[in-house]
Amino acid sequence: MDVSVLSIGIICLVGLFLGAMGAIIGSTLLVIVPMLSFVGLPIQAAIGTAKVSVIGREVIPAVYFHSKKLVKMGLAIPFSTTALITSWYGSVVALSLNASTLETIVGGFMIIISAIILINPKIGLQEKERKITFLPIFISIILGALIGFYTGIFGGGTNVFIIFGFILIFGHTFLQATASSKLPNLLINAISVPMFIAKGFVNWEIAIPLTLSTAAGSYFGAKLAVEKGNKFIRALFVALVFMLALKYLL
Repeated sequence: MDVSVLSIGIICLVGLFLGAMGAIIGSTLLVIVPMLSFVGLPIQAAIGTAKVSVIGREVIPAVYFHSKKLVKMGLAIPFSTTALITSWYGSVVALSLNASTLETIVGGFMIIISAIILINPKIGLQEKERKITFLPIFISIILGALIGFYTGIFGGGTNVFIIFGFILIFGHTFLQATASSKLPNLLINAISVPMFIAKGFVNWEIAIPLTLSTAAGSYFGAKLAVEKGNKFIRALFVALVFMLALKYLL
């Protein structure tokens, strides 16, 4: 497929912006996939190409947040490991599920999450220090398995569930939860990319410049998240949750 230089330029500009936002709250696939479909990519190629860009979106912030000592590796690693395993099983189950029913369920969960955050204005703004003992690690494993399985089945709003889980269960701030979400997001997307490549569902003419622009944007997004702090991330997070709720319910 031939794509004009102008189209690639526009895609890269959008990628730069989405990379910045994705570094903070994720969920860029919800915009990138329709955009790539609009310029003429088949849906499978749009998804595969977009997933390659997500790797660029997550690698830079993961390294940056880790350098700022914001990632709780003792919980992020067991969470990521089980999420990686169960996401594959979820993709197998996805073939037999009704997508519209799942969208309604996810939309309902988004409403519940936004309500909890709005009812508790201080949630995610101050860290609730919790020792990393057997119980938190075990819960991290279970939570990772559930979210990984869901990601394999559907995937819409995965980052919302990861961030909210780390805040509600582990007492993270929004900034810490965002930082800790990068590793599982990176691994879950990375494991599915080879399959899309093998089937020829990645358009490298678009994927390479899009990934580079998304990675560049993600660096500035990560810096912005650290500079602006939890209240800024909280506002973006609530806005994203509302948009996802409307998308899946309406």
